[in-house]
Amino acid sequence: MLAPALVLIVLVLGAIAVDLSLVHTARRSAYRSLSAAADDAAAMVDSEEFQRTGRVWIDPDAADRVVRAHLGLFDGDPPEGFAAPAFRVVSADVTTDPSAGTVQIDAVVEVPHVLGPAVPGLEEASLIRVVVRGRML
Repeated sequence: MLAPALVLIVLVLGAIAVDLSLVHTARRSAYRSLSAAADDAAAMVDSEEFQRTGRVWIDPDAADRVVRAHLGLFDGDPPEGFAAPAFRVVSADVTTDPSAGTVQIDAVVEVPHVLGPAVPGLEEASLIRVVVRGRML
């Protein structure tokens, strides 16, 4: 009688371990994707400001468009060949400091669980907050 209960406990713990490792992997993937988006957004130089004053500043509108294109936050259908990652961006705030040359992305991503929904009491997805900063070189 004790052996079936122990097998069930081991299966549940195994499912939790697999899900947590997948969530961790997706968090790392989200961090890398957001970091690349922030770095690319920080490279959006405001050419009009440069022509007027000679200062190299970030164009906040262009930076926001680059971040949204990176994350697939399009209005309408995504471009052809766009592959969705293992996470879904729930919200993303882009903060640009043109004078300092930095772009900060504060995003909440949703990572679905694979085996968690089969275990009563576990959520179907985890929400993870990721904050990254890109800097103009």
